[in-house]
Amino acid sequence: MVSGRSSAGLVKGTLYLTIANICFFVSGYVIHFGLGRYLGPEEYGVFGVVLALMNVATLILVSGFPDAASKYIAQDTAQLGAIINASRKLQLVLSAVLFACYLGLATVIANLLRDSQLVPYIMISALAIPLYAVYNIYYAGYLNGLRLFGQQAVTLTLSSITRVGVVFALVFAGLGVSGAILGYVTAALIGLVLAWIFLGSVPQTHVPFRWTNLLSFGVPATIFSVALFLLMNVDLFAVKAIIDVDSDTGYYTAAAAIAKIPYFVFAALPAVLLPTISRSTSSNDKSLTVQYIRQALRYTLMLVVPMTLLVSATSEDLVTLIYSAEYIAAATPLSILVIGLAFLTLFLILAYVAIGGGKPLVACVISLPLVAIDIILSIFLVGRYGLSGAACATTATAFLGLVAMAFYVLRHFGTLVSIISALKICFASLVVSGIALVIPIHHFLTPALYAGLGVLYVLLLILMREFNSRDISALRSAISSR
Repeated sequence: MVSGRSSAGLVKGTLYLTIANICFFVSGYVIHFGLGRYLGPEEYGVFGVVLALMNVATLILVSGFPDAASKYIAQDTAQLGAIINASRKLQLVLSAVLFACYLGLATVIANLLRDSQLVPYIMISALAIPLYAVYNIYYAGYLNGLRLFGQQAVTLTLSSITRVGVVFALVFAGLGVSGAILGYVTAALIGLVLAWIFLGSVPQTHVPFRWTNLLSFGVPATIFSVALFLLMNVDLFAVKAIIDVDSDTGYYTAAAAIAKIPYFVFAALPAVLLPTISRSTSSNDKSLTVQYIRQALRYTLMLVVPMTLLVSATSEDLVTLIYSAEYIAAATPLSILVIGLAFLTLFLILAYVAIGGGKPLVACVISLPLVAIDIILSIFLVGRYGLSGAACATTATAFLGLVAMAFYVLRHFGTLVSIISALKICFASLVVSGIALVIPIHHFLTPALYAGLGVLYVLLLILMREFNSRDISALRSAISSR
């Protein structure tokens, strides 16, 4: 096991960012679920596609280069001033280029998706590119690299709350999809201001830092992040381009929104793993690196497996509860897609182990072929099996990616999660999901069912001695430490 202090540090950072990410994804789902009911399947489908396009564009700058800044700051804070100056200039230049390209290709993108009404929405969403680029270099780069996880969490939380208020204010004012997109742009501006305040003044340093280091790490990390996001959205784009029924895009957007819940819940863990693994590997502490990997995977499995199986088993009730019976067509693809997103969540965590270990190119090399596979499978399966075919394409691709990344981590670091732990977690998860399948309930009681089965799941883990006093101690240390 990880030592008490290092374990508490990992759990504490993860706890802070998990709470913030819960606020982030809850706010996102309030927006998704509210707009789904307010706009109806057709307009909601347009919103989902435009949001996905905007996220693909912004991901080019909000992931790899902030990760690079975080990594180098975590390794040597003496270079803080030089790293910030170099990364900020690079981010501004690249965001200006990307903004111009995305705006200029708005009509081309809309034509590829066979919907000219997307053009004005794509143009509006271009405003998010420079704002999210600078916001993330401060939030996910500088604050994360300095391991200011508390300030990072506050920034994300307040930005998320702002997003909900502005989105619904503009939509209810009659701006529709345009207002929703502008709400996301405003949230990025608020987040940037908060992160800038938390960072404070940065002392100038004469320690040299080459901006090419950011490129050598940031470019493959960025390619990986874009590839990862495409793996989560190629299916939606395929549904929009291949299926002529506009409401089907709305149904699949609903299924994807629910299926991504486990992914967003665990988005905090890679953010903690990156500087943590980077520091342990740079100091050649192999035993600590191994312990971090095993701990991260075990806790992830402990939560993601039961969540995934429960959502899959109760997909009809969950869709009806959240979106209304009008979206019942989303239930079957959801039951498949949630499994694929669970695979993708584990793939992401393993990939960040490689990235934190200074091997972003490995994550890039593994993820790019997966995008090609996903596109081919989506075209083939969506045309034959509709929404369920799209879900199957993503699930199959994600499974291949997980196997490949697990093989690399096992070979390079010599560890994954304990097989005994994995078996116990899967057994307990299968028990509670099996109960969910056979108990007939009204969809309004679905949250109560989840709560009851969650308690049963924890009891099963305790009885099998999988959840023990060491886990409780680590959690208490994280909560009580300052």
